[in-house]
Parts: sequence; C-alpha cells; structure tokens
Amino acid sequence: MPYVKETLAPGEEYLYRAHFNWTYDVQSWFWLAFSAIPAGMWVYSAARDYFAHNPYGHMFLFVAGAAFMLGLVICLRRYVHKWTTVIAVTSVRLILKTGMVARTSHEVMLDEIEEVLVEQTFLGRLLGYGTLKVRGTGAAVVEFPVVGGPMRVRREIETALITARGLAKQRA
Repeated sequence: MPYVKETLAPGEEYLYRAHFNWTYDVQSWFWLAFSAIPAGMWVYSAARDYFAHNPYGHMFLFVAGAAFMLGLVICLRRYVHKWTTVIAVTSVRLILKTGMVARTSHEVMLDEIEEVLVEQTFLGRLLGYGTLKVRGTGAAVVEFPVVGGPMRVRREIETALITARGLAKQRA
C-alpha cells in the first residue's frame, strides 16, 4: 500500500483495499503439492533402494526435480503477484497497481466511472470470489483480478462514487 499513500493528492483519503480470495492461496499451494508428488515418489523409491540399480532412476530423479522446481516457481510467481497487486478505493480515484520492479497502474477518477460490473460463476458465489470490470467515460475499461467479496468491493466503489458526486454537487 505504500504506492497508494505516496500518490494521494492533498485532501484525498484512502477508503478501502480489496484482497484476493482464499482460493487464490489454495490454488498456489495445490501446484506446489502436486509437483511434490513425483519428488516424494523418488524419495520413497530411493529409500527402498529401488532405483539404485535401475538405469531409469537418474532420469526419474531429473523429472521429479524438474516437476518440483516448476511447481515451486508457479507457487512463488502467484504469491509475488498477490503481494504486489493493490486494488484500492480513495475518495477521488479507483486504483489497480500491479508489479514489483516494472509497475503497471490503472487509475480511474470516481467521477468518470459509468458502471461497475461484477462477474461471479456459481462456484465463485459459493466460495466468495469474482471479477470486477469498471467502465469509465470513453473507452476506459479496467479489469480487476479475482477478488474476495466482489459485491463488497462494488459497494465500496459505489459508496465512494456517491460521496464524490455529492461533494461535487455541493461545490457547484
């Protein structure tokens, strides 16, 4: 969240931050556990001295190690994406920031938002996750990654939007 705090304009307030759903973590750990199966099979077989005289033992060791490394990379990549993605609502803007070294930022002014679309599958409704699409004036469409509690995120955006538009009307 340092990105949001660094970019706040004078008088702008941080209101809400959306989070990834717990299923994102489960998927990450699934890939690591799934890739550990061949490695576990190799350790078990090596402990039984099965591959000691088998010419395919070294090839299986290589495949098991490669599968485990691939699962580890997938898991770490997903966690880095989770840790470096910020979805925030301020009193003036809606912010989606991704990336650690190379940063990509999508910011939509609240008074330019035309609609907030929530997409949830049946499973998403049961487990509490979904995606958001925010359409702004012109051709601006910001697609958010899978978030936990998309209806709450939508409510927070719309509450900030109503508040921002109310303040704009009072100033005029």
